[in-house]
Amino acid sequence: MPTVTLNGRTASGFACPAGVKEAIYWSDDLPGFGMRCRASGARTWFVQYRTKAGQMRKHTLGNPQTVPFGKAQTEAGRLLASAKLGHDPAEEAAKAKGAVTVRELVASYLEHQKSRMKPRSYVELARHLEKHVKPLHGRPAGGLTQRTIVELLQGLATAGPVAANRVRASASAMFAWGMKAGLVSANPVAATFKPADEKPRERVLTNAELATIWNATDGSTDHDRIVRLLMLTGARREEIAGMRWAEVASGADGASTWVLPSDRSKNHLPHEIVLPAMAVELLPQPRQDKDGRRRELVFGEGAGPFSSWSRCKERLDARIVKAAAGERMPPWVLHDLRRTLVTRLNDLGVEPHVIEALVNHVSGASKAGVAGVYNRSAYAPQKRAALILWCHHVARLTGSETKEPDAAPENVVPLRKAG
Repeated sequence: MPTVTLNGRTASGFACPAGVKEAIYWSDDLPGFGMRCRASGARTWFVQYRTKAGQMRKHTLGNPQTVPFGKAQTEAGRLLASAKLGHDPAEEAAKAKGAVTVRELVASYLEHQKSRMKPRSYVELARHLEKHVKPLHGRPAGGLTQRTIVELLQGLATAGPVAANRVRASASAMFAWGMKAGLVSANPVAATFKPADEKPRERVLTNAELATIWNATDGSTDHDRIVRLLMLTGARREEIAGMRWAEVASGADGASTWVLPSDRSKNHLPHEIVLPAMAVELLPQPRQDKDGRRRELVFGEGAGPFSSWSRCKERLDARIVKAAAGERMPPWVLHDLRRTLVTRLNDLGVEPHVIEALVNHVSGASKAGVAGVYNRSAYAPQKRAALILWCHHVARLTGSETKEPDAAPENVVPLRKAG
């Protein structure tokens, strides 16, 4: 944007050129002070400065019709001098007016959500709002425009389009809550577009890929055990990573019952699975904490559950490449194991409502409408039979030994194929 001689006489001649939405004219006498001209004809004085933390701020001083040039220049000089001393004039002005800043809105929303969200989800929410929305923290929450939000999201999208979508969702939820809490009067995120189009993942691993992953996880690390358990049970990774010994009860036949409590399940419903012997063998020996007591969590170290996902997945992929003499397997994620179990069990003839129950989904005809109200069956025998069938399938693919019953489970009824 041009640097011009900006004074009371010249200001009236500056306007937004045709075909441009906005033009900014900077004062050559006072760096950081300028006039913003929009295509609509609106013109405003403003100052731009960096905060002590290095964040760029813009603060509007008014329009030439109500604020004369001399007054705007004097105020601009005062604010720019204040910014050099480490102050944040825009945030201070918002507080003086009693307006809620974005920083205050973020703090209030996170405090409200902390006890209502799962720990991992809360960490992600806090990261979105405290890190990615940080450039807006000093601004009045009620004064943000859609354009401001779009510019923020577009900047994030250059590095990670999908991550920008997640930040948008978190910010929108925050402003929607702020409206209900009486802190803001509008949600500037609601009518913005998603920075990136997302397609649902459809990756189903082949039998050969399942065998490759199984063979590459033949170690005794937590990650190796978890990946195999994900393959055998179809559970979600956070469910396995946070498994507690109190949730697992051993059976006389080598199987164990794992009861996932409602506060750890995605749909907030308790979920019970009878783990076949092939899965039970993957559970490590109980560990001790630093005080010498038995650790409650099955996996991980310290006070929390297993969490080294990225680093361990990179190592696993490297082992797969090495085993294949440099040939890479098509990109895959751990959640693909869950989708693969569901798909392959359908191929093996397990009834859909049993598979839905096995992966703790509340959907489908068996749980819709009146059936959803009255059908409270957990299908425990059928789920166990389906997992035994699946363990036999994985064992055949990988050449592994299994202690599961040799006979076909009587509760699994193959579906007839049409034709």
